[in-house]
Amino acid sequence: MLYTSKSLNEFTHTVLRGFGCDETESNIVSNHLILANLTGHDSHGIGMLPMYGAQVRDGNLFPNQTPILHEPVGAVTVVDAQRGFGHHMTLLALDYAMQTIKDHRVAVLGLRNSGHVSRVGTYSEYCAAKGYVSLHFVNVVGHQPLVAPFGAKEPAFSTNPISMAMPVAGKAKPMLDMATSTVAFGKIRVASNKGETVPLGYLLDPDGVPTSNPDPMATERSGALSAFGEHKGSGLGLFVELLAGALAGKDTIAAEDYIPEGVFNNMFSIIIDPDAFDSSDEVARRTTQFYDYVKAKPTAQGVDELLMPGEPEQICHAQRLAHGIPVDDETMRQIFDIAQQFGLNRDDLAAKLVEAD
Repeated sequence: MLYTSKSLNEFTHTVLRGFGCDETESNIVSNHLILANLTGHDSHGIGMLPMYGAQVRDGNLFPNQTPILHEPVGAVTVVDAQRGFGHHMTLLALDYAMQTIKDHRVAVLGLRNSGHVSRVGTYSEYCAAKGYVSLHFVNVVGHQPLVAPFGAKEPAFSTNPISMAMPVAGKAKPMLDMATSTVAFGKIRVASNKGETVPLGYLLDPDGVPTSNPDPMATERSGALSAFGEHKGSGLGLFVELLAGALAGKDTIAAEDYIPEGVFNNMFSIIIDPDAFDSSDEVARRTTQFYDYVKAKPTAQGVDELLMPGEPEQICHAQRLAHGIPVDDETMRQIFDIAQQFGLNRDDLAAKLVEAD
């Protein structure tokens, strides 16, 4: 079913209010999730609501949390999110960390013990809007690992995403946002909900054999996701775990005995003022020059347009804003089920949804 982004946002906002989030937090989280859907990242969109609700219900995720803001040490800032909603806690942490830029022209953030931060590219875009270059590395703790290191048949870390962007006129251009696994776990969940298979190379079964069936991984965490690019993606995933978990956070996934069941993130971020190197206008000019230089290259056979990192999201955003956001029936059923556990009326919620033309 295709729904208007406005109605999905109002629907999501209502569900989050039911979970106990106040008006400010509900707005931040619902805007974040709908933007993920609009940009084509349904794995990090409103389909996350059932997990968030279950974590709130079980006492592992806390609405309206107040993070612990540690005193900066030079340009380094540590923020403990105390398992608050990551979408909100991350923005508070970035704003706090960026206060060091005035004196140091750089901010280095260690965000730890956060609820799910969702689409990491959102934070690259947030920093770019302020004129800053940024790099973000996120590990995942709180549940069993999902991704098999190159050469292994059992998982040893999670999808461990990376995002980075250059600022040009207040926009992230280009903007890289990727998991170090071949595909994010949420895309496996979406495929399972839709009753679809996935391409070979995404998943290994428990024997380490490639499989196209997403259901065992989506429903039972059986098997493993593969690292992208074999040893290269595996190596990146390993270092994301170390930067976000061992350096910036308090736990890597190896410390599972100490963490309750759920999804929690640590994030290591570097935010840079380009004026420390040259005028920001000159940095933006060189960035645009190289961007256009790459875009002008002839396309390979079968390729209609050479897309830069971030452009697929821009194209999808325009299309879905005009024509609606698709949400499969199983995902919607799961959202209604968790909402009813918080006393929300199914018919009242359904009335907020408007089908796109």
